[in-house]
Amino acid sequence: MKTKKTKKAALLLLALLSAALLWSCDSDDDDERSKFTGRYEVEEQSLETYSSRPDYEVSIIRDTGSQSLVIITNFYNYDLDVYARVDGNQLFVEEEIQGLFEFNGSGTLSGTVITLDYTVTSVSGDTGVFDRLRAEMVRKD
Repeated sequence: MKTKKTKKAALLLLALLSAALLWSCDSDDDDERSKFTGRYEVEEQSLETYSSRPDYEVSIIRDTGSQSLVIITNFYNYDLDVYARVDGNQLFVEEEIQGLFEFNGSGTLSGTVITLDYTVTSVSGDTGVFDRLRAEMVRKD
């Protein structure tokens, strides 16, 4: 009798551990944003003046309040956090105002490189800032 109880307890414990293991493995594998997350070195060029801007770093993290958005930190090398929607291997920055600037654009992930074309417009009205840029973001980790 004692052996049956021990076997049942062991089987129950094994079932609970298996369920916990399966539950913990159900994480980022199904989240298409995972392939975008990480730190990137950014080389950026103006498509208006064709001049390069100083290189800088950004990080891309998941927005925990959404299933399709990521946050790009230090966007435009201006310490701004900009939201982008992920759809497959594409990234969309949809008319977002951060600080004194309005951003919008789109990009594509190929391997470990994101190529992002976007515009920057001043929202203050008096500076006349406008630029179209191409950023090549190379994953560092």
